[in-house]
Amino acid sequence: MTVTTDQAAERLGVTQRQVQRLIASGELAAQRTAGDAWLVDALALNALSRGRPARGRPWSVETAWAALWRLSGLEADWLGTRTAARLRDRLAHLDTETLVHACRHRATTHRYRASESFLESLRARIALTGASATTVADFEMPPDLTRVDGYCTPDTLTGLITRFRLAPDDRGNVTLRVVEGPAAAVLDGPAMPIAVVAIDLAESYEPRERSAGVRVLERLLR
Repeated sequence: MTVTTDQAAERLGVTQRQVQRLIASGELAAQRTAGDAWLVDALALNALSRGRPARGRPWSVETAWAALWRLSGLEADWLGTRTAARLRDRLAHLDTETLVHACRHRATTHRYRASESFLESLRARIALTGASATTVADFEMPPDLTRVDGYCTPDTLTGLITRFRLAPDDRGNVTLRVVEGPAAAVLDGPAMPIAVVAIDLAESYEPRERSAGVRVLERLLR
């Protein structure tokens, strides 16, 4: 998938001229159209936007999940009392961009291609998130049934790859986010809590999805 230089500039928070410089330097993959315009590779844009400097260091996996649990109105009982108190103070002063950066190490993301005939069964075996878990009530958009996006553990991933014949593909229709260690205990439902769905949308390269995720995160942080 590709986006325009205008969309890329909005995502990166820079001017179109700066986007053109990134393309010229090879930092951002793009292709020229017959009309002499540039179309930016959406996955390359997503990777570059994640790697741009932000305030502070990313949180530990446990703290990131505790923050998302708390924003969803849930208890994060794996944190100590003192750490939980510090986290409450942090969340009271965070903006959305800083939150997304702080939680960036919450999981390892893998992308695959699967037969469309497997998608429904695959959805039932993971904790759905992102565009696979949206609702009109919360995000003003229904779930995307043409793709699957969800969380699993390393052991579960191995079985899913075999069972559903998942082939690695950066532009595939399946996104699996792997959570390891104690934080894997959060995978206890058919869909992830609202703050998790929102933060995964906020990192999407689709403008509509990203806007929906940011909007919900801003509401949860207030």
